[in-house]
Amino acid sequence: MYISKYLEKIKSGKPINFDSFCKQLHQQEYDTQTILRIFSTQKISRSSYQVSIIDEEWFARLQAKFPDYKITNRVSAALAGDSHKHPVSQAMIILWPNQQSHPVVILNNVTGITTPVTLSQRLLIIENQENFVQKNESLIFLKHQFPGFNDEGLDIAWGSGNAISNRLNKAFFNHYQHIDCLLDLDIGGLTTFANLCELTSHPQLSFLLPPSADEQLKKSKLDLQNEHLPILRKFREIYPLLRPAIELMIRHKKMLEQEIYLQK
Repeated sequence: MYISKYLEKIKSGKPINFDSFCKQLHQQEYDTQTILRIFSTQKISRSSYQVSIIDEEWFARLQAKFPDYKITNRVSAALAGDSHKHPVSQAMIILWPNQQSHPVVILNNVTGITTPVTLSQRLLIIENQENFVQKNESLIFLKHQFPGFNDEGLDIAWGSGNAISNRLNKAFFNHYQHIDCLLDLDIGGLTTFANLCELTSHPQLSFLLPPSADEQLKKSKLDLQNEHLPILRKFREIYPLLRPAIELMIRHKKMLEQEIYLQK
């Protein structure tokens, strides 16, 4: 709940979760001593307090600093004190267009795609920045691992972790006839692919599992933890395309970051 809503409830005599209210005020650099100078409390239940105003002047200052704005976008959310509780209005994708010498920025929103280039028919998503900026080396690796792989008519998008799966990118994904994903063999990479599956339901969406991953997982220094296993089992059950990768990870009890694919 926003600070303004707590203030509104206090003013109208309604009980609030005073601990949560104080936590938000602490984040705004109000210390406990100042808060207790403004309010007195009477506990009603475990998390509910009846709060009274004992310093009207300080209370008026709080109302002025945290007015009751209508939250419609990130700007109004910021005015209310927390922009992170409202999604951004546009999503950005850094894209290396087919046969282009420099990446471009694609902007996507609920109405569609804004692009300075003509998009191709195939898309490769590369999760990590180093593999993306070294796209030629990444393509050489993929061609070596997958004999049928080629870069004709291929756009390459930087996944930027899970940012690529923003809901505003749906129209962008729907443009492509085929989407390949080169992601980390870890919980983050699997989660990104799961989110893309849910977002797009694309009939030609694939998770690229290089044949060399078997040997590379054996040598990996990233151990799979016991707390990861329930997540892996869930993904294995829901997303069949992830099963080969998950089986390898469980067999070796390891995870893998894709930068190792650049190793020569």
